[in-house]
Amino acid sequence: MTENPPQHPGAPQDPYGAAQQQPNPAAPGVPGSRYGTAAYDPGAVGQEMAEPKGWARLRTLTLVSFGIHLVSGVLGFAGLNEDLIRETAAAQMESQGMAASEEIIEQSVQLGMAFGLATMIVSIVLGIILYLLVFFGLRGGKNWARILGTVLAAVGTLYTLVGLAGIGVTLAISPVIGTLTLILSVLFVIVNIWWIVTAFSKDVNAYVRARSGR
Repeated sequence: MTENPPQHPGAPQDPYGAAQQQPNPAAPGVPGSRYGTAAYDPGAVGQEMAEPKGWARLRTLTLVSFGIHLVSGVLGFAGLNEDLIRETAAAQMESQGMAASEEIIEQSVQLGMAFGLATMIVSIVLGIILYLLVFFGLRGGKNWARILGTVLAAVGTLYTLVGLAGIGVTLAISPVIGTLTLILSVLFVIVNIWWIVTAFSKDVNAYVRARSGR
């Protein structure tokens, strides 16, 4: 006849003499770890998670893209002069085989100045509003800021690439402004692509999931 091994005093017993597992007081009904707490999953929905480097990088890239946007706007104002628009209009008409009459060129200059000025003012003001929305949304850990920033980065990249198709005319007429425009455009595209890649990186996705239940 064998004897049962001694049990610790106070340990709950089942009918067969085995000690029962202690429940986790922090989560009733869930078996606890050896320290009485459940394992922490940083990617679980609704749990606290430290801000990853990728999320902080998004804010930095937003400011860099914003700076390029403003410098490009200032450069655009510098390129808004009648002589440059007149030469551009004449070159375009000649390339299309049209007679470059003075009257038509002057009308093109006036329309170009008015349209260019209005477009740049609207672009700068709208850009300031949208960039601030994205930046402060990211500071608050909002996923809508990531989505909005992704849309703006994608649209800005496509718009810039389309605009680069006519950079040759600007380079021929004003090499300085054309070169600066080309450099800023390339930097803008690189920053925007980097922004999109970072926005959907592994650590950023985990951070968004962790905050989605809060």
